Amino acid sequence: MEGMDCATRLTVKSATAVKSAGLIAVGRYLGYKTQSWGKTLTPDEVTAIHAAGLGLFLLWESNPTYAAYFTYAKGEADAKLAVEEADYLVAPQGNTIYFTVDFDAQPANMSAIIDYFRGVRAGITGRYKVGAYGSYSVLAALQNSTGAPDSYYQTYAWSGGKVFAANNIYQYQNSVSIAGIEADRDKIYASAGLWTNSVEQGGSLMETVVIYFSPADYSVALAVANNHGSCAMFCRNGSAVVNPDALKAKVKYTIGGPALNCPGEVYLSGKTAMDTLVVVADAYKAGKV
Repeated sequence: MEGMDCATRLTVKSATAVKSAGLIAVGRYLGYKTQSWGKTLTPDEVTAIHAAGLGLFLLWESNPTYAAYFTYAKGEADAKLAVEEADYLVAPQGNTIYFTVDFDAQPANMSAIIDYFRGVRAGITGRYKVGAYGSYSVLAALQNSTGAPDSYYQTYAWSGGKVFAANNIYQYQNSVSIAGIEADRDKIYASAGLWTNSVEQGGSLMETVVIYFSPADYSVALAVANNHGSCAMFCRNGSAVVNPDALKAKVKYTIGGPALNCPGEVYLSGKTAMDTLVVVADAYKAGKV
């Protein structure tokens, strides 16, 4: 199956063009919330990619282009940022985040790279799977290390024609034009574990719901729901009880009352219903609703 990775933000139009070119998935970089890098994936882009029927795989790449970058502490710090970014995008927990080794690493560099990925494992705290991107020799060294990555994404670069047997994704061509977008071509294996839109793939989960605490929160909850295409609303009636169907949604806007503390929750609440209105208004201005 064919895919690509790129540093260009996709729109519904460009993502649809990529899909029409015969691709099934695109790899995109995390970092929009905490780093403001121009190459990074935004919430709107996630929606566009899924609306086009494409799968998505997530990459973390700061500047891993030299040996001194790789330390245990840097791996742990990168993983914590990547988790924050993935949570912000409401990526399903358990999906893979690929951390990159983007240079021609030599045997003398492998110990530091292994330490970096140990740090990644510590920083990711089991929330997501640890993926590694790099050359054949990098992936082979990691596979044989303690705490090896869960998933592997090989680049043909610096690999001397060797193909890593445990690949989940294989990057086999760089800097090509696909549907007018500069990208790298990837071979996507069935084990890649793509992030897909459950509705697009025929599932039954609702994408977004609004869960409000009491009738006093109804008006502001309705405004949030209308902002997301009149999505489903659920009332807790002033209790901690939540309709089980509401918890199936990927994104849950919790309006008023205590937090649900569940994956995909966007918690917006104040001490009173009026305070909650102010919190929601501020979140709207900030583009978070």
